[in-house]
Formats: sequence, C-alpha cells, structure tokens
Amino acid sequence: MTIAEKNNPLENPLTGEDYAEAMNFIGQNLLSSLAQSIENLPAELRNRQVVFQGLSAFLTNIIYKQSPTNQTFCNEMLDDLAKLIRQQLNEIYQPQPSAFN
Repeated sequence: MTIAEKNNPLENPLTGEDYAEAMNFIGQNLLSSLAQSIENLPAELRNRQVVFQGLSAFLTNIIYKQSPTNQTFCNEMLDDLAKLIRQQLNEIYQPQPSAFN
C-alpha cells in the first residue's frame, strides 16, 4: 500500500490506532525537541519554572493562532486541553491488568 492509498480517507478510514500512533509520534518528537532545548540552556536556567514558562508560551501561541479574535473559543480550547491532560495522567496512574491474572 502506498502512502497516498493509506492517506485516502474515503478508501481507508483512519482508526483509533492511527490516531494513537499519530499522537505518540507527535508527543515523542515534541519531548525530544524540548529535551534538546533544555540541554542547550545554561545550567542555571534548567529548572521547572523556565520549562513551564516555555511550555506555557508555546501552548498559548498554538491556542491563540486557532482563533485570534475569539477569546471565548481560546478559553474553551484551554479547558479542553486541560481535560485531556488530566485524562491522560489518570490513565498513566491506573493499575494495568496483569497478563497472568
């Protein structure tokens, strides 16, 4: 199957697995880029506050660019993002079923 065939949603609809793979791919690349950026900072700037401020600015720009004239929509996007983060953190902390049960 070619990339064009795989990317044709009419013939090959995307699955939940496709979305999960895409999410993981993006997340891994963002994490790698963040780690490299932190390593390039002077040691005294490699702290949680600087990282959080950088992430905050990054997310603010992404949200703002979605709808620069609609603050309500931007606030809703932020709320949706916070819900996703909470959901994913909850999933991380859920006990995983053992294959031997």
